[in-house]
Amino acid sequence: MQFPGRRAMRSGFAAVGALTLLSFACKDSNAVTGSVSSPMAAANVAGTWSGTFHSDSSACASSQLTAKFVQNGSEVTGTLSGASCGTSGVFKGSVSGNELTGSIEMLGCSGGGVSATVSGSGLALTIGDLTRPIVSGQEVVMYGGAASLQR
Repeated sequence: MQFPGRRAMRSGFAAVGALTLLSFACKDSNAVTGSVSSPMAAANVAGTWSGTFHSDSSACASSQLTAKFVQNGSEVTGTLSGASCGTSGVFKGSVSGNELTGSIEMLGCSGGGVSATVSGSGLALTIGDLTRPIVSGQEVVMYGGAASLQR
C-alpha cells in the first residue's frame, strides 16, 4: 500500500535536489575570468617640445620646429612654430595612450592633419599639407612633413 504523502514528499525532495545541483553548477557563472584589458593611460604631452622638421617640399630641406602643448585629460591644445619653411599654427587634438592626433588650424586654411607617437621624452610627429581653398584652390600653401621633437 502506498501513502499519497510519500509520493509528494519524494517529488519535493527531487525538486529540492535538482535546484541544489543547479545552484552549484551555475555558481559564479556571471564572473569574468581571465585578464581584462584596461585602457592605456594618456601620455603626458604638456610642455615645450623642440626639434627638426623635415618638409615634404624639396624647396625646404629642414628647419627648426617648436611645439607648446597644454593638456587637460585627453584634450590637447597649443601651437606649432616653425622657422623659415616649417609648419606653424594653432593645434587642437587629443591623446589616447601614446598616440596624439589632431590638426593645425590657420585662418582660411584646411588640411593640416597631425598624428604623433610619444616615446619616452621624444615625439615623432607627422603633419599634413595645408591649403587655402578660397585663395589658391587646392594648391598647397604650407607643406607638411615629419618632425622629431624632444622635451
